[in-house]
Amino acid sequence: MKSIALVSAFIFVGCAQVTPTNKVAMELPFAPELVEEMQKEAARTPANLEVSDVEGKSPRRVYFTALYHQYLSLSNHLGIESDLNSCPQFHHDKIETDSVLVPRFSIFKKSGVGSASKEFFPELVFTKKFSLKDHQEEMRQEIAVLCEEGVSDNYYKFDNLITHYASKKSFHSRPDSMKSVLKIPVFANYYLLKMLQPPHVLTFIHPEEHKVITMTQTHWFERYVSEAHRMRSNLIKNHMVQR
Repeated sequence: MKSIALVSAFIFVGCAQVTPTNKVAMELPFAPELVEEMQKEAARTPANLEVSDVEGKSPRRVYFTALYHQYLSLSNHLGIESDLNSCPQFHHDKIETDSVLVPRFSIFKKSGVGSASKEFFPELVFTKKFSLKDHQEEMRQEIAVLCEEGVSDNYYKFDNLITHYASKKSFHSRPDSMKSVLKIPVFANYYLLKMLQPPHVLTFIHPEEHKVITMTQTHWFERYVSEAHRMRSNLIKNHMVQR
């Protein structure tokens, strides 16, 4: 079908002049039934679209700042110090983001969690061949490209989502759209890092991550992550009680 092909195609649109970056977003597991439920719930609730949230920064600055904050968060967790000392294209945004305290977090050891619940543990995607540290390095590489070029192939995926799909109700009503947005690093990292937060801990959402959601009208995605985190926390709690 043409519409489905278009949805799949937007994530591959890039720019020939931009230095190619390695794939950052992985095939993270998720629960399609829960995505569908959150999409229906979001469709019934009018989005509170604040103009100031959208006009505060350009999509380029929002993308960079959100991705850079996510990079600092993961680096902090892994105990890796950032070596990105300058960023000509986003100098002010980098300094501003560097000034915010990045919270540390620890990952629940998932031993004993049943395979039937793996969609609530996206970190299972990482292996010895491609570890969380490898993912962090790919994030660093893209940020380095953004700092020098101002754009990246992955940024264009984000921009295409805003331009061509954010206003399409059909896009926001299909569970398969989750696969499309997770191919964009700011969404994949949002999902991964929020789900990695320990149970019963209020997750921190950076202002630019809020703008990512607002610009793309993916409020169902935000709701999915929140509900999936709650369900994950219950799974962990029940597992610990049973032990």
